Amino acid sequence: MTKQNVFNTKRLNIKALDTPLGSNELCQLVCILSDEVTEHLPPSFQGITTEHAAKTWLNEQVQSSQVYGLYLNEMAQLAGLLIIYVENHHAHIGYLFAKSHWGKGLATELLTGLIAYGKSQNDWHVINGGVSTENTASAHVLTKQGFVKTPSNSNDMLHFELTL
Repeated sequence: MTKQNVFNTKRLNIKALDTPLGSNELCQLVCILSDEVTEHLPPSFQGITTEHAAKTWLNEQVQSSQVYGLYLNEMAQLAGLLIIYVENHHAHIGYLFAKSHWGKGLATELLTGLIAYGKSQNDWHVINGGVSTENTASAHVLTKQGFVKTPSNSNDMLHFELTL
């Protein structure tokens, strides 16, 4: 079964990961979920070092959230993930890219496309994002895209929101 594009950006195709992944994609997923990439993420994202563990992790994620693959246009390579959980008209987002794709503007490009996509969704009124206080790069990307820092009950997390 071919995965359908949800939306595209200049360099990315965003596709739902609701069908079984092949061995090549599972291998790419293991690389994306490296220790350095998942360092500031919840414990459930950490320690995934085999294709079997990646498959199990992905199956758990799709039970509670919408999970999308971020594929590079020119290579059709899985470069990252976008996870969305919608509740009460708030789309709670998380995204991550393989370390080899850091610093190339892909997160900014993804958020630009996501905001446009979100505006087309009748049930999205707000997009929320949370990042570790130590993840200054992601906090900067959210702020640059118009997200506003909101109060947080956590000392180690920053929360942001964008009203659509």
